[in-house]
Amino acid sequence: MAENEFDIVCSSHLTWDLHLFQRPQQIMTRLSKDHKVLYVIPISLQGLWRFKHMRKRSFRYLKINKNLTYYRPVVLPFGEQYPLIKRINEWLVINRIKNFMKRKRFSKNLLLWLYTPMAYYLPGQLGEKAVVYDCMDDFISFLHAPKAIAEKEKMITKAADVFFAGGDTLLQNKGAGHPNAAAFSCGVDAEHFAKAAHRPSPAPVDIAGIKGRILGYFGAVDERIDYDLLEFIANYDKSWQIVIVGPIVKIKRPDCFDRIENIHYLDFKLYKELPVYASFFDVCLIPFKMNDAVTQHLNPTKTLEYLAMGKPIVSTALPDIVKNFTGMVSIANSYEEFAGCVKDRLEGKDNDMCGKGLSLVKTKSWDAMVAGMLDIIRKGNYFSK
Repeated sequence: MAENEFDIVCSSHLTWDLHLFQRPQQIMTRLSKDHKVLYVIPISLQGLWRFKHMRKRSFRYLKINKNLTYYRPVVLPFGEQYPLIKRINEWLVINRIKNFMKRKRFSKNLLLWLYTPMAYYLPGQLGEKAVVYDCMDDFISFLHAPKAIAEKEKMITKAADVFFAGGDTLLQNKGAGHPNAAAFSCGVDAEHFAKAAHRPSPAPVDIAGIKGRILGYFGAVDERIDYDLLEFIANYDKSWQIVIVGPIVKIKRPDCFDRIENIHYLDFKLYKELPVYASFFDVCLIPFKMNDAVTQHLNPTKTLEYLAMGKPIVSTALPDIVKNFTGMVSIANSYEEFAGCVKDRLEGKDNDMCGKGLSLVKTKSWDAMVAGMLDIIRKGNYFSK
């Protein structure tokens, strides 16, 4: 790979958190091995007022590695309500990015890589040679989705030279008609999650005292999870212990976490700690809502992470899981079927699924995924020599 072949400005909706290390962070970390990367998420003065820890410069400007910088430029509040403030904020972000690129001597070959439709104003403003839209979710269906996000997504899709989708369903629904579109589902750091094969001693205090067979989930705790399903499973067999690990996002703390004795919420953990906690899971859960707009495009990263641990998995019948993981994951179409699948996997039935899953994981590394994306980008011949 030629040195400084191109550099990258990435605008995302996901902060650089150590407890949710997801698709944008995984991809940008790998791209930064050979490219300068600026990872940008604006934050308003209102956000600084609400989250005091963000006032520290280290939370808004962080050097991740020698080539990768996490930057949160401060903008004015109420930009979505008032057009004048919105235009001022866009000007602020554009000019702060330009200043950063000038100081860090970014290549004239700039690739603009976007994860959020809210960055619709960036294409054409930074002198970039090409634009990538990596669509990882159906943002339109999200709880508290910003106004006019559907129109902004259309704008950003039209501006994109390359359209990547986080799964086949997303590609069909969001990338249809785009001249240069491809699906790249999830990758996995298999070596990291394989650590779950060995339980540490001593066990973490908050899981050590949980007695019984553990049904575990890690990831964001948000509106996509079917909490009625969790309650049904908890009541189906009181000896089963449901353990939830992850940050609560966009919703209030679900009342079943406090009301039901065999549901244990252990809060969020660092990404590096996830295999430690998952080593105590007897069955891994993907308990997302079925037939719901917000989940129909999901291709959860945690599926491959669970498979890399060699653990039995039970999931609701999400379209991309049915298509990509049948024969490796027990898939349920009802609450009763979900409980039955859990019971079967605890009893050791269908455990040949685990071996099939481990074989698949070998072909699904983040490194291979990024290499495939770069092949498509380079075929476009966007960058001067």
